[in-house]
Amino acid sequence: VLGDPPYNFMLHTAPLREPALAHFHWHLEIIPKLTRVAGFEWGSGFFINSVRPEDAAAALREVADSAMLY
Repeated sequence: VLGDPPYNFMLHTAPLREPALAHFHWHLEIIPKLTRVAGFEWGSGFFINSVRPEDAAAALREVADSAMLY
């Protein structure tokens, strides 16, 4: 169905300083890479903006100029 996409995998282990560790089971999560979100984003919940600030500012200025937002 998906062909042969690249994939990311995360190994989830017990949380640090968790009192109920006896009930936690480690698990491996395998996710096919179908979008631009990669392993770091999936594993950490933090998303990386790969656009340079200068480029983002230029794009925002262009939109503001065309819409006369200021």
